[in-house]
Amino acid sequence: MHLIDWLVVGVYLVWIVWDGLRRSKATHEVEGYFLANRSLPWWAVGLSVMATQLSAITLVGTTGRGYAEGMSVLQLYFGLPLAMVVLSLTAVPFFYRARVFTAYEYLERRFDARTRTLASLLFLLSRSLSCGVIIAAPAVILSIVLGWNVTLTILGIGLPTVLYTMVGGVQAVTWTDVKQMFVIVAGVGAAIVVLLLGIPDHVSVGEALHLAGATGRLQAIDFSTDLTKTYTFWSGLIGGFFLMLSYFGCDQSQVQRYLTAKSIDEGRQSLLMSAYFKIPLQFVIPLIGVLMFAFYLFHQPPLLFNREHDGDVRGSRRAAEYAALEAEFGALHREREQATPASARSGAARRPSCARSPATGSSAT
Repeated sequence: MHLIDWLVVGVYLVWIVWDGLRRSKATHEVEGYFLANRSLPWWAVGLSVMATQLSAITLVGTTGRGYAEGMSVLQLYFGLPLAMVVLSLTAVPFFYRARVFTAYEYLERRFDARTRTLASLLFLLSRSLSCGVIIAAPAVILSIVLGWNVTLTILGIGLPTVLYTMVGGVQAVTWTDVKQMFVIVAGVGAAIVVLLLGIPDHVSVGEALHLAGATGRLQAIDFSTDLTKTYTFWSGLIGGFFLMLSYFGCDQSQVQRYLTAKSIDEGRQSLLMSAYFKIPLQFVIPLIGVLMFAFYLFHQPPLLFNREHDGDVRGSRRAAEYAALEAEFGALHREREQATPASARSGAARRPSCARSPATGSSAT
């Protein structure tokens, strides 16, 4: 990384922590800390709801699935708009009028403290395990980019987050999520531009996408009733509907968001924001993986995308075997690269057999 890169990362982290600490002035009371005094605008709450669901796992994993499998993962979110409509009509007014601080406080009112405690413990346990994976996934990538130890990278991600969350409460979390959403959208847009510019001049974007489509990677909707398929229109519409109902209607990480809105109507608008924009945004993320697949049709990918692992293999006893395998891989790629433009124009593209997935390091076919 260059000095300017370190400067951007440092300034951003300082800004995030400072802004979170600054917002601690409004968290001296319980309602201010947990609900921001029900004063947040709907658009900020809506962006926070989207950012909470759009984790690093989504950005890293879904991009990798787009590279290896295509756009089919998008179908998981087809039930989201319907779930948001149902929750806007039921859960939002219910929780708002109940004047609760958490989704599980109502369980104590309706049943007893033991029921609330059990639900809260299950939430904390599942959320802790989830956050561990969410932090570990980008930490692996950042450790390669920054040249840091993975443990140090995890601490670099986690400690500032814990600091501004503990001190600033839900206000700090919400406004940090707003900043994160702008960073995510800008980063996704930049990635698409870089990949499109990386396609050679003698091949149009349409021809490159035609090649990706010939492998089935642009098939976003599958009406199959085959129960062995992970993603279909029906599994996304039905299974996704109930999954989103449980997540946005019962999970404290989401319920707390729309409880901070100024009114019931603004709480509804914050959820409906996901119904409007989540699928278009989710469409773009696996599309990056598809464009990466098209990009590597014309640029030789490394055998190992992890440069640290690549260096370890080159310095091992099997370095000669690795070099021979790399030479063979390069020859196959050059052969495919020469055939690719003609295949794209003739419509006779065949699925390449030597493309490798950056997410898994295995063959994409």
